[in-house]
Amino acid sequence: MEIQIRTWKPEDAAALAEQANNEKVAEHLRNVFPHPYTEEDAQFFINGALRTHCDRAWVRAIEVDGKIAGGITLTFGDDVYSKNGELGYWLGESYWNRGIATRAVADLCERAFRETDLVRIEAEVLTNNPASIRVLEKDHFQREGYFCNRVCKNDQLIDSVIFALLK
Repeated sequence: MEIQIRTWKPEDAAALAEQANNEKVAEHLRNVFPHPYTEEDAQFFINGALRTHCDRAWVRAIEVDGKIAGGITLTFGDDVYSKNGELGYWLGESYWNRGIATRAVADLCERAFRETDLVRIEAEVLTNNPASIRVLEKDHFQREGYFCNRVCKNDQLIDSVIFALLK
């Protein structure tokens, strides 16, 4: 299985929409990730990703054996947070439980620590997403904080956990 993290391309829109248009995927993500997820949503996202300056964020596709499997983003902090990055990622359901997210997160973090001056990468995970928690634990992120009723998603209050990886 070949996993690659790469820049989004306009021609990825149909494949992105196919993987993203899943309620099980959207339920663990911020509301800016729509459901249903249309090809127009995908094109809007890709256009934004291509306009994002590399010094502000790396917005990338996760590709498995030449096919779009999901997305991963590292947003760089600014001002007093300039040495920090915030990580987010998702996979289409057909790619779950295969170690793909674990490898993608490890690869992106290793690259970020090698190519930037980041010293900390953090990720916030909803507690109703144990698979994502396990990804971060496997990649040696440390649990740093627990927040009660932190997120309101689909009219439900959900706790979240903050994980961090230090250089």
